[in-house]
Amino acid sequence: MGQNLSAHEALLNWRKDLIDGQLCISSILLRNDKIPLFEERYGFLDYGWLLEVTKNRKCIFTEPTVIRYVSENNLSRDFEYRKIDFYMNLMRVDGNLEAMERIQSTRARYYYSIGKTKEARFWLRRGNLNWKTVLYYITSYFPIRKYICKKFRIMP
Repeated sequence: MGQNLSAHEALLNWRKDLIDGQLCISSILLRNDKIPLFEERYGFLDYGWLLEVTKNRKCIFTEPTVIRYVSENNLSRDFEYRKIDFYMNLMRVDGNLEAMERIQSTRARYYYSIGKTKEARFWLRRGNLNWKTVLYYITSYFPIRKYICKKFRIMP
């Protein structure tokens, strides 16, 4: 059976809470009261909208009823989606340097995972500095990058 949780809090922490890093919301039923506008410019970035719409609301999470299969053609690997998501996230954090570094690190890992190592190194230099970043940077020069991408989860 489901758990009563703050939907907003669950969405803020979804990457930590879920084993495979995937969040699937098949439906949301809300009272039509102070609902923020959906992101209409690009038409498919709804994470920020979900954060806004779930503030101060309770919801019931249930066990998954659908199995999601991931292929190389999924939305999170699409270049245009990643580019728009990157810029929307930068606008959302509005100058928070720590958050901007996390976003730039994510962009670097995306480029690393698709084999665009020059772009990956560019964004790795601008992201969070830690031991993983240094290893990604060094291995981006060598063919071992392919093995790392297969063996470890690079993308969040």
